[in-house]
Amino acid sequence: MEPETYWFEAITRYDGETYKEFAKYHYRHVAPGLPFFLTVVGTMAFSWGIIQLFLEPDSWSVWPCIVGAVFLAIGVNQLLGRFGSNVKDPQDNRIRFFDGRVEYAGRQEQGFYRYDQVVRIRENQRYFFLYVAKNRAIMVDKAGMILGTPDQLRGFLAQKTRPQYR
Repeated sequence: MEPETYWFEAITRYDGETYKEFAKYHYRHVAPGLPFFLTVVGTMAFSWGIIQLFLEPDSWSVWPCIVGAVFLAIGVNQLLGRFGSNVKDPQDNRIRFFDGRVEYAGRQEQGFYRYDQVVRIRENQRYFFLYVAKNRAIMVDKAGMILGTPDQLRGFLAQKTRPQYR
């Protein structure tokens, strides 16, 4: 039996920078609600605490400033992708695109997804993000493509997938 042909192949290093790029993109473009909410509420609470310090210094409470600073820090760190960058064991993943599925293989895990399981395809300048769940994506480094080009892969994915969310 002959091995099945794959049309595109990429090597993506899943390290802190890759996860940071994904988290930054995800929280800015796909799921911006929580980080923006935390940033706005944090700014308002912190500002209110500082205003209260100047208006009523005798009855001032530090709690609005503390809560505001915590919310603000969490929201900003999500928007900057900092929570996604703590990877202890980076690895290279080989991603291959066949007619009916996309396969991934690394040191720790391997598997595949059919194209009808891809719920969203997004990209930035460096990566394609093939979402296979609400918060999970296969990350394809455009510079790591060893078979095909990013433009060709974009066209191929447009033909093979019908993402639920654009």
